[in-house]
Amino acid sequence: MFTKTFKIYLILLGISFTYSQTYEDVMRYNSFYHDGSSRLNSMGGAYGALGGDLSSISINPAGSSVFLESEFGISLNYKSQEIINNFNSSLSKSKDDLISFNQLGFVLVFQNRKSKFSFAYNMNRLNDFNDSFSFSGKNNSGIDKYFLHYAKGIPYTDLLVYEDETVQDVYKFLGDNYGFGDQQAFLGYQGYIINEDGEKYNNYSSNAIYNNLNQNVSIYRKGDHFKHSLNFSNSFNNIFILGLNLNFHTLRFEEDKLFKEDGYLSNSLVKSVQFKENLYALGEGISFQLGALIKIKQFRIGLSYTSPTLLSIEEENSQYIETDVSEKDGISKYKIDPNTINFYEDYELSLPSRSVFSLAYVFGSKGLISLDYEITKFNNSKFNDNNGKDSYLNELNYSIKNKLDGISESIRIGGEYRIKNYNFRAGYFYYNGPDSNTVNFRSGLSGGIGFNFGYLNIDLGVTKSSNYIDNRLYTRGLTNPYSVDKNLLNFYTTFNIKL
Repeated sequence: MFTKTFKIYLILLGISFTYSQTYEDVMRYNSFYHDGSSRLNSMGGAYGALGGDLSSISINPAGSSVFLESEFGISLNYKSQEIINNFNSSLSKSKDDLISFNQLGFVLVFQNRKSKFSFAYNMNRLNDFNDSFSFSGKNNSGIDKYFLHYAKGIPYTDLLVYEDETVQDVYKFLGDNYGFGDQQAFLGYQGYIINEDGEKYNNYSSNAIYNNLNQNVSIYRKGDHFKHSLNFSNSFNNIFILGLNLNFHTLRFEEDKLFKEDGYLSNSLVKSVQFKENLYALGEGISFQLGALIKIKQFRIGLSYTSPTLLSIEEENSQYIETDVSEKDGISKYKIDPNTINFYEDYELSLPSRSVFSLAYVFGSKGLISLDYEITKFNNSKFNDNNGKDSYLNELNYSIKNKLDGISESIRIGGEYRIKNYNFRAGYFYYNGPDSNTVNFRSGLSGGIGFNFGYLNIDLGVTKSSNYIDNRLYTRGLTNPYSVDKNLLNFYTTFNIKL
């Protein structure tokens, strides 16, 4: 018990060993696209130079003063997706469907003969985390690599459960006083996946012997990232418009992950492993946007800037491991369930600024064509590292600076054609992901139709897109890559009522 007591002494000295921040957090919360109303999605999201749509406020805050009348709008989304995973050349397919709430807002318009002032609120979704998939394949690296990585350098006496202790006691103690890494080593040791290496006090070897293992991974995710915008804009002589958004962000993310492994050689002590984890995160944040619109005859020019988004995120997780181990009397099953939820200190993550340059041409009352070009410097993402004094976060920020794109470009193109009270729309979009070392993007085509009933507009839209992401089994030890290729079909319905 001496070592555990010694660690308490270190905590009293003010040294913290618990971190929940990872490179994957940056990837997850940086991945986004402009989602919202049916009209905006039908035109590929190319609305930076147009305005006159509640979701367009999320792109360019000057757009609210394009409205002629006060208006209320709400949007719903039905998503059907097929997910194809490639793991060591083994392909797996999964499907799921979801109906969700996509957008809600209103705009109030106040005008005289020379100017127009607008106040608006709009809630827009920036990211949809909801998906579930499973995949399997052969691998010559096992989960023992994960536990060996974390166990290196830890005295094995810390991983024992003494007579006056329980699994929960030790697991919780290690987390409270020494962090996530020691907890992983404890699970691997108590699950008989790893063992101390002879007389070496802090070295470990694997109890698993294998050539080619069967591995299966099931992941279930849910959650959203919403942006709530308070908008103010003013039009001068219906030629030049300025706008401001004060944005309040809310995000929720939950992931259940189950890893299964078997196919060990006959002389292996370990016969099968099931490792289950749950991660739950809640966050809130702030940002602001500035935007401008200029009308030059039939041309529309739009410029907008989004400040860095400062997020405060709290996380919790739980873990469970089950192993089948060969012993003299046959196969024994070990269930290591700490029955503990780990709560981590809130952390701050700064997401980078964005700039959008937009151009549109309006064909009188018949139609229009629009283009948005967006630039994001993803490598400006940063955890709050206390001005470099926190060595772990300072190292993580260095990794972010070198791995993420310095300049990432996205493009959106859309058009609309009007016949009497019907509006026909089409578009294309391409979003480049944040990681410069892997393939990660989202692209697709869109279309839709709008019905104008005077006081009521009903818009229907559809987008067909693909979203490709490279990922890893785990961030440490067992880091084999796998890909997630999503084929998405989204149907949107928006109701806009003039006030």
